[in-house]
This record gives sequence, C-alpha cells and structure tokens, in this order.
Amino acid sequence: MKNRKKDDGAQFGLGVTAYQQKDMETAARALNNAMNSDDKSLASKAMYNLGNMFRDQQKMEESLALYRKAIELDPTDEDAKVNYELLKQVLQQQEQQQQQDKQNQEQDQEKQDQQKQDQDSEGQDEQNKNQDNQEKGEDQQQSQSEKEEEKKEQQHSQAKKDETQAQKTDKQMQAEAILNALKDQEKINQKRQIAKSKSRKLEKDW
Repeated sequence: MKNRKKDDGAQFGLGVTAYQQKDMETAARALNNAMNSDDKSLASKAMYNLGNMFRDQQKMEESLALYRKAIELDPTDEDAKVNYELLKQVLQQQEQQQQQDKQNQEQDQEKQDQQKQDQDSEGQDEQNKNQDNQEKGEDQQQSQSEKEEEKKEQQHSQAKKDETQAQKTDKQMQAEAILNALKDQEKINQKRQIAKSKSRKLEKDW
C-alpha cells in the first residue's frame, strides 16, 4: 500500500515537472496515473493540474470537468474552486459572444437581403420608368404622326378646295363671257331692228 502511494506520489511529481517543462505528453500520462490514486488529496491535485494543462490547450470543457472533479474529491481545494469559477465565467462569456456573433450575422444577412431586395425593387422601378418613357415617346411619336397626317389632309383639302374654286372661277368667267356675248348679240339685233324700222318708215312716207 505504501509502495502504491509512493508510486502515485512519484507519478504526480513527474507529471508536475513535465508540465512545467512543457512536456505535455509525459505530463498527461503521469497525471492520469496519479489521479487514479486512492489518496483523494493527491488525486484531486492531479486533476487540478490536468485541468490547468487542458485550459492552456484551449480545451475549456475538459478543463472545467477536471476542476469540478477535483473539488468533489477535495472540497477544501480553493485553487480548484477559483479556477473553476473563472473558467465557468469565460465559457459563459464565450457562449454569449457566440450568440451575439450569430445574431449579428443574422442581422447582417437580413440587411444584405433587404439591400438586395431594395436594389431589385429600384431596378424594377427603373425598368418600369424606362418602359413608361418608351411608351410616352411612342405616344408622342404617334401623336406627331397623327398631327402630320392631319396637316396633310388639311393641305390636301385646301388644295382640292382651291382647285374647285379655280374651276368655279373658270366656269364663271366662261358664263360671263357667254352672257356678254349674248348681250352684244342682243344689241346688234336691236340695232338691226331699229334700222329695219327706219327703213320701213322711209318706204311708207314715200
């Protein structure tokens, strides 16, 4: 029994020395042997030192579990209690930070999605605006074409009216010429009748 206890003590001493010399493989093996000791105080110290080693290696969950076991074996180990509480706070802060980071990532993703949605909406608005401008341009072009067509029709109508007026004027001139000719002929006829009448008178007097 004494030899076993002595061996456990030697393993503990070897583990601590190796840990101080940064020989983690030897330290882990020796301290694992020591933590199985029947001496609860020695086993508690071995677990405490293993907890420190895992903490240095950023194996926080394993370190916290070893500190808790060390306290269970030796409730009077103040160093184990202090390290346990400090590490517990660190893990809580890390968890909170992870949750905050996750929340920030979700918010960033939502922001990016919203920006993309806004850009898509702006793009659609711009497309609708361009389409409206195009339709407006087409309407203006159609309106201009209709105005030009209406102007052509007015010009054609005016030309036809002028032509009709010119034809009417020609007909009036022809009618006036005929009328004047008839008047002239009537005057000639009247003169002839007067001449005949005078001639008859002369014959009668004679």
